[in-house]
Amino acid sequence: MDEIPITGYADRFSLAPGEKINFKISSTSNDPYRAKLIRVISGDPNPEGPGLIEEDIEADFSGAYPSRRQTTNLGSYVRVPSNNSFNPSGGFTLGASIWPTKITINDQCIISQFNSAQDAGIALFVGPKGASIVVADGQNNLIRLSIDRPLSERRWYHIWASFDLGASKLEICQTPVIDSFDLDSPLRKEISCSTKPILIPQQPLIIGAAGNNKITNFFNGKIERPFFINTAINDIDALDIAKGANDTRITAAWDFSKNISSQEAVDISGNNFTGKIINLPTRAVKGFMWDGSCFDWTKKPEHYGAIHFHDDDLYDCEWKTDFSFHVPANFKSGIYAAKLEITENITEMVPFFVTAPLEKPQARICVLIPTFTYTVYANIARGNTNNEMRQRMNDWGAQKYSADDHAEYGLSTYNYHSDGSGISYSSRRRPIITMRSNVISYPGVPGSGCRHFPADSHLWYWLEVKGYDFDIITDDEIHRHGADAIDCYDVLMTCSHPEYHTSNSLNALQEYTKKGGHLLYLGGNGFYWKVAVTDHWEDAVEIRRGEGGIRAWASEPGEYYNSFDGTYGGLWRRNGRAPQVLSGVGFTSQGDHFGAPYRRTSASYSSEISWIFEGITDEIIGDFGLSGGGAAGFELDRADIDLGTPLNAKIIASSEGHDNSFVLVPEDILTHHDTWPHKPVEELIRADIVYFDTPNGGGVFSVGSITFCGSLPHNNCDNNISTMIDNVIRRFLGN
Repeated sequence: MDEIPITGYADRFSLAPGEKINFKISSTSNDPYRAKLIRVISGDPNPEGPGLIEEDIEADFSGAYPSRRQTTNLGSYVRVPSNNSFNPSGGFTLGASIWPTKITINDQCIISQFNSAQDAGIALFVGPKGASIVVADGQNNLIRLSIDRPLSERRWYHIWASFDLGASKLEICQTPVIDSFDLDSPLRKEISCSTKPILIPQQPLIIGAAGNNKITNFFNGKIERPFFINTAINDIDALDIAKGANDTRITAAWDFSKNISSQEAVDISGNNFTGKIINLPTRAVKGFMWDGSCFDWTKKPEHYGAIHFHDDDLYDCEWKTDFSFHVPANFKSGIYAAKLEITENITEMVPFFVTAPLEKPQARICVLIPTFTYTVYANIARGNTNNEMRQRMNDWGAQKYSADDHAEYGLSTYNYHSDGSGISYSSRRRPIITMRSNVISYPGVPGSGCRHFPADSHLWYWLEVKGYDFDIITDDEIHRHGADAIDCYDVLMTCSHPEYHTSNSLNALQEYTKKGGHLLYLGGNGFYWKVAVTDHWEDAVEIRRGEGGIRAWASEPGEYYNSFDGTYGGLWRRNGRAPQVLSGVGFTSQGDHFGAPYRRTSASYSSEISWIFEGITDEIIGDFGLSGGGAAGFELDRADIDLGTPLNAKIIASSEGHDNSFVLVPEDILTHHDTWPHKPVEELIRADIVYFDTPNGGGVFSVGSITFCGSLPHNNCDNNISTMIDNVIRRFLGN
């Protein structure tokens, strides 16, 4: 596929007036590009809707900038600074315990202090011929010794190599950790060798890859306790060290079970060879000592002494800043973007969100932007960029660049690494080509087929048309500041899919409702997965998909605890906080991107609830919309008192008529005859609209559907869904 001609990212998703945001751009053009500031009002390119609506805003960065291509380097590894204490010229022993996942790729490096420019140093590889060792003296003498027997994938091995200059001997060994009938017995090879390895003083030691200026030969799989010794030792001692024995001869040994949430690879030799972990490989994964006795790495870290490296890991593109925006002190809160243009037909945008100053609202209404969810889905490759999709992109003038075709900026946590393992982390320090206006996600569906940012603009556009002033807040602010970030608002509204939350952000929302806030949950499958963030890896989000739930991949048993914060991950429901506790409804069913209508219940006609339907005579509501053609679709939430729906909650409408693509969530399936609530599956496949009062005069209104907001703009915002939300907001504002 063609290279994306211009793209970029910013060093933050959100900021307040008075703060600065930096933009990092890569352009392949020979000509300058232009940049300007826009306010995003509508991001859906569907010509049957309002279309793309942007407002130009004056900004100090507006103007032309020279184009430059900025590169991205995928692949994770550990970099240990060069040190004269590494001195293998008279002999060495190095090794590690490994769990390979792509054995057909040649020369994946385990440990290297090899400088390819001068053909000098040493490197321990694995590949189709098993383990191999390379030594070179920088004088065109390079020796390679291989076991010549492949390793098995996803099995633990101890491997090591040693060189004894005095004895002119080079050897390589590999042995399975577990003696099993389906694995080779210990293997060893030895040759005569008098080539004296020479290390280049500036060359760092690399674990999990090789290289000097450019890093290559990435290893795919787990590495545990790599070690380096400045002398040759016998095989028995080498194996003992690989298994964890201390030895005074050790020059460096890295214990990955220490400081698991950090970027450090801790050297336990006492010689200060601690390295820096690059590109966020997966930590808190089972090592060769794991025996199933403990699933919590914080309780038994020695069982989690491995790091899972991948050749497609990416944390930080490390691009240089092209321009910055200093947000004026009196700037209006909202959804903005740096709009980039090479020509009229070659454009890009980098969205960001401006909040009001903390506890100084500019409006009574606040819209919560699901930035954790945006990050988790960043660059999702859905595998559906077919001819029908490309035709729709072309007809609508939509963005034609899909993550299906462009994985150079890393994929999402809904995708797999190249070795088949699930992606646990997502970072914002890279272009996110899916978080833009003018992006469509599904071909061949009613309406627009938009998700996330452009789909959420249906709500922003509706608020604009209806004349409501509103501020913006994001998951980041409520995680950082708690309920203090939102207590000043009379009304808090979610977008279409606030799926991922940390403990802090979920606590903030719960506290807001208890203090008397008014929450409108206008999405589906919200508050479902627990995620973690850490100051050690800023701008990254971690997800563990353990035990249950509709999920793109499954975490390995024993790997359900987050590496970032050491807490149990997975579903909030498995953590004892089902979504129903906060919003009254929780995820119950998923299907294709098709929407259906709701039917009002008898409760909706009661005097205490009828204000919600003032001006609405229809029994069927939401049988239209830009998302799936109906207000209730794609992912649906239901009320369930046993899961925490408040006893005073009223179900005022429920969806009906969903097609056969809709299935029950796995956590509600017990057997092929029974469900967790002991009700028929058909009864559980529905979206409920729920209302309930909360303490201190507050209230919660929830719709339980991802496609709901797509119905708001229908018929120029004149429809029964629009009227219903208008009624709720005015009531919550006391109008």
